[in-house]
Amino acid sequence: MRPHSVVIVLLAVLLVSCTETIIEQQIPKEFTNDLLHGDLVGRVRQKSSGAKVYVSQVGPIDSQAVNPTDGSFAFRELRIGNYDVTIRTDAYRIYQKANVQIQGGGVTYMGDINLSSVPDLVEKFYPEDNGEIVYDWRYGRIAISILFSHPMDRVSVEKAFATVPPSEGIFVWGSYTTSPLRTLYTDLASGAFDPGATITTFSRVTSMTYSMARKDSYVDTSYTVTMSTEAHDSGGVHLRFPLSFRFSTVQSYTTQFGIQTSPVHGDINVDPISNSGILVTFPRRMDPASTEAATTITPPMNKVFLWPDGNQMKIYTGGPFLSDTTMTVRIAGTARDKDGVPLVQDFQFWFRTAPLSVQYTSPMNAQLYIPVDQTIGVSFNSYVLLSSVPSSFSITPGAAGSFSFSGTSPYQNPAYVIFTPSAPLQANTKYTVTLSTGLVDMYGIAMRTPYTFSFVTRPN
Repeated sequence: MRPHSVVIVLLAVLLVSCTETIIEQQIPKEFTNDLLHGDLVGRVRQKSSGAKVYVSQVGPIDSQAVNPTDGSFAFRELRIGNYDVTIRTDAYRIYQKANVQIQGGGVTYMGDINLSSVPDLVEKFYPEDNGEIVYDWRYGRIAISILFSHPMDRVSVEKAFATVPPSEGIFVWGSYTTSPLRTLYTDLASGAFDPGATITTFSRVTSMTYSMARKDSYVDTSYTVTMSTEAHDSGGVHLRFPLSFRFSTVQSYTTQFGIQTSPVHGDINVDPISNSGILVTFPRRMDPASTEAATTITPPMNKVFLWPDGNQMKIYTGGPFLSDTTMTVRIAGTARDKDGVPLVQDFQFWFRTAPLSVQYTSPMNAQLYIPVDQTIGVSFNSYVLLSSVPSSFSITPGAAGSFSFSGTSPYQNPAYVIFTPSAPLQANTKYTVTLSTGLVDMYGIAMRTPYTFSFVTRPN
């Protein structure tokens, strides 16, 4: 043998030896597959579902039922490549995962698979299962929406649909909402709606909203929505199992102890005249008797309780709030809701009212061309004591006149004082009006600082 032939043979032996060594290092000891095969394993959480797992490439390759003890499955020695995995069972949505890659000499782990309890024809629905929605019956109605994966037969869907408690409503096809309908009407063209289809022949509609009648829309209530297997798509394919989900309505945007108030806790310069009085909004409908008995106000004052809604308590204090005063409202934890559940913890908030002050005047400060027969009006932020006005009011140049509230009895406005001059004012003259701190409100609280304004009458 020639020397160069010997060298070639030795190189070939070395290459073969190195190749074998590399292959051995790529295969972990616990694997028995070669480089052309691998394992596929996973686990279905619904271990007692009787689910069956299929692997396929164009056509089926293999299948097996999950282990009823732990829900696991394992396909051994699959040839390398990409596979489609399908999991089927009667009471759960068909699970599909495409292009699962099997590598040689290894294990592909699909992890824990949680099968969906939503039927295959349903893409999503609103409200979500076990969700809570904020609903206030005064402003609209409850809406339930379903988006389908295929065009549906409307008659079969409406027959299969039901709620517990039972309700009446209308089905609006081609719409999907994610909130209660904040309108008295079922005009779904306005608002946050996904049309889902162009309404022509209704043959391709894949979304539906059920607008519940207001008489059946309740707060603090749990609803269960079902759609039986009677529902089918436009091709006659029925739901394999019923759709079922539940949701609850709550009447407040806040948590159990997130009581809302008006004025808000810590507010300052609150207008003493408030058409809402002191308004307290609870997260739940309350028992009026126990809630009123648990409510105190500091400093002490008259309290008249009104209930515009089951979860709203309005407190009227007998007139405007005290000016320039810190008012504290406390509701003891003994206040109970309609179910008899107490608040347990006390609730307290405070606000401070604005000092007695002028809101606006007529004529306005620095206004020109005022008629000489003009009356002078002053609006305050609270009711004033009319007898305190004459000694606190001065006008330069001087002018005699009388004082009264605006309007006629019994419709007078004690927050608006009118000065009526006894004779016409001088033409083309600057007048300055000053209100001193001697002016007091109906509770005897005086203005903190004087108020001055000026105007000019028009020439003859």
